[in-house]
Amino acid sequence: MKRYLTLLTLLPWLLTGCKPLEDQTLRNGAIYCVESAPTSMNPQLYATGSLGSSLSHQLYDRLLTVNPLTQRLEGALATRWTVTRDGLTYQFKLRQGVQFHTRPWFTPTRELNADDVLFSFNRMLQEHHPFHGVSGGSYPFFDNTDFKEQIREIRKDDEFTISFILNSPNSAFLAYLASDYAVILSAEYADKLLLAGKPEQIDTWAVGTGPFMQQEFRNGEYIRLLRHERYWDVVAGLERLAFDYTPKATKRLSKLITGECQVMSYPAASQIAFIKQHRDLLLDEESGLNTTFISFNTTQKPLSDLRVRRALSMAINRDNILQAIYFQTGEWASSLLPPISWGHNPNLDEISYDPIAAKQLLKQAGVADGFDLALWVQPQGPALSTNSLKIAQVIQGDLARIGVRVRIVQLRWPLMKALLQEGQHDAVLMSWSADTADPDNFFRPLLSCHSRNSQGFNYARWCDSQFDTMLEQANRTGRLAQRIEFYQRMQDRIQQQLPLLPLAHTVNLYASWKSLHNLEMTPVGGISFKHAYRD
Repeated sequence: MKRYLTLLTLLPWLLTGCKPLEDQTLRNGAIYCVESAPTSMNPQLYATGSLGSSLSHQLYDRLLTVNPLTQRLEGALATRWTVTRDGLTYQFKLRQGVQFHTRPWFTPTRELNADDVLFSFNRMLQEHHPFHGVSGGSYPFFDNTDFKEQIREIRKDDEFTISFILNSPNSAFLAYLASDYAVILSAEYADKLLLAGKPEQIDTWAVGTGPFMQQEFRNGEYIRLLRHERYWDVVAGLERLAFDYTPKATKRLSKLITGECQVMSYPAASQIAFIKQHRDLLLDEESGLNTTFISFNTTQKPLSDLRVRRALSMAINRDNILQAIYFQTGEWASSLLPPISWGHNPNLDEISYDPIAAKQLLKQAGVADGFDLALWVQPQGPALSTNSLKIAQVIQGDLARIGVRVRIVQLRWPLMKALLQEGQHDAVLMSWSADTADPDNFFRPLLSCHSRNSQGFNYARWCDSQFDTMLEQANRTGRLAQRIEFYQRMQDRIQQQLPLLPLAHTVNLYASWKSLHNLEMTPVGGISFKHAYRD
């Protein structure tokens, strides 16, 4: 490692179009080379992705947080909370003494209080709110979870107590408040910007309560952060932090080796062996809340026949997909819900690879001679997923052995989404990454009747009353043991009916210097530098 430290003292801080930073930054800072460019400094505006997750955990806090080891909820800006017996009112006691960031043009005059929580959520919920339409008025996570329809009122009980009153019980509600998107903004900062006629700066010049605060943001290039010295929790070990936009994995690895960055996101599968063998680099591999799967359009013949869906599932060699495409970056998917989830069912009946039995099932279903099947894929999957076209080609070869003639159709997402919602497809290859640690975030958008009927993500077009009843029962009970039981039974139901076939769970990866310690990976693949430090 000494040769890299020596090199670092000679190298400028190489961020595209950026001046070198001070020598002290090189001694006690870190650069994170990321695959995607930031579009905003406010996670409320992000749809998904590891970059938004990483930014959220550096700049902001939420009322609750997810323990990275147990996936259970813990207090953050809220020190404790209570839920009424009817499951409709959630009251939170706020942490006192929490300080917001400063800006050259803004110095907070007070600590965080209930007004900031009111502002942060009412901005998204109330269309007449002066900040609702700023930056476009779209809040993807909250819009997609029908958050507005769930909230009857958000009430300030006193300076450090806030209550959320729901229209109906929802046991997944707490998970929403712990998501990367439920950040708490400064109401006082918003008032200052509104008076100055610059409300849009709330999303480009961040003021949060997180362990780092923004120094500079150059759209599409880089972000620089400084340590928040008045942070309410343990003050960060790193003085400075930067995000460097480097889209190509080869270039990210090159920068990691030469010392232009100390952390890189999404190493390519072909780079893993090299990183593991390098004496100065560390590869962190952690299971993520994601699944790659095939959705079968259950309203289209012959896929409406369960025997056909089971035959296709038995004919696809998932072991081959893992070995040929994922290499060491994927895990076998026995369920839609990943093993890392607290609701995962480890006792599901296995769907074994058996093309002979699959051909027999097709014969029983009256399609012994096979049939034509259009399999839709995106030309290039997100960073979360591996190459979707290669997966489709493996599936095409597998299904050809039982007489099913697969035609691979590549469509870009905007067009594909519109056609999927019209139900014009046979089957589609998808990757889903959960936004919360609650199992509801898998089952409701992907398989509920409501999602099918409201242009959600239920592209199996499957509506099963038994499944939906269990989904609502799991959502209405506050007892964790009962919720786990319902979710495990729901996974049994999916396995019996096969509206979709889980293929693999992508392993979240990042590579870093061994001299950089205590990085924490979020469930969606972002990184928190809150506790990080360097030798």
